[in-house]
Amino acid sequence: MSINKSYNHLSELCFKYQQDKFYVEKIPHTILSKSQKRFKISPDEKVIAYLDTTILGVGKNGIYFTNYGIRWRNLGGKAEKLAWEDLDEVNSITIQKNVEVYFDHKKTFLLGGGTNYPATLFIELLVSIRDYLKNYSVELLFEEHLLPFYTETNEIKNTCVLFEKYEEAFEINNGLVVKEHIPKNTDEKLREHYHLSSQDNIIAFLSTLPFKKQNGIVVMEDGIYFKEPFVSLYYPWYAFRDLTIMLAEDELIIGKNNVFHLLHCNMDNSEVMLFLRNLQQIINILHDDYVSCYKSL
Repeated sequence: MSINKSYNHLSELCFKYQQDKFYVEKIPHTILSKSQKRFKISPDEKVIAYLDTTILGVGKNGIYFTNYGIRWRNLGGKAEKLAWEDLDEVNSITIQKNVEVYFDHKKTFLLGGGTNYPATLFIELLVSIRDYLKNYSVELLFEEHLLPFYTETNEIKNTCVLFEKYEEAFEINNGLVVKEHIPKNTDEKLREHYHLSSQDNIIAFLSTLPFKKQNGIVVMEDGIYFKEPFVSLYYPWYAFRDLTIMLAEDELIIGKNNVFHLLHCNMDNSEVMLFLRNLQQIINILHDDYVSCYKSL
């Protein structure tokens, strides 16, 4: 299955600030289905990201980033909005009482409710978007950049195979299984747990919680998932290639201080880190080669 995608600066920026319940691009359908009615998002409006501020994660309240601007709905309130052109005019973006977001000293919306997203981090994201608008334009914020074809890329699969230790006869592995070594029942559970369709191509799966077999790192044709209880992250390859990842004892620190645990992972922690670094390296090579070829046309 060929994938020819593009991305814009807003989606790239949102992925850098991703945390659990801050969905970028891959927003669950059960949540997105409420967006038109509850947030007044038109059918032709492109949704980039959504921060769910409900306790149960049901998507009734929160903050949307679309190609129009910011749309939000507070608990018990009505849907409101601010166009990107208007955010460009905002000089001061602050937080008070750890939940109240102020634009130019006027309370605009709330982060309160069920979100654990750090308030200061959300302000940092808004300021980054505002500064980009002031320095460039709305048009450049949404300018589309073409991506390489991520078909069943041999380079990605081969990188995974390098770290796989699989002996079928003895049922021995280090938690990493690649392509045909992924058991059918595991494949089915992954697709259900990660909301994947039959067309989504799973290249490899590293289990990091053996007693919860669906949790871990899933390498896909178009990106990578990190999932465990209370942490659910997805990065397309264009966002993953320069993603900050650090190893701290039995934990990975991903992006903006997302903590992903390796305590029960069968693969050695340093091997996991090397595995991810190698994936980043091959993705950068694929990306740079594509950009060079595209510029030469």
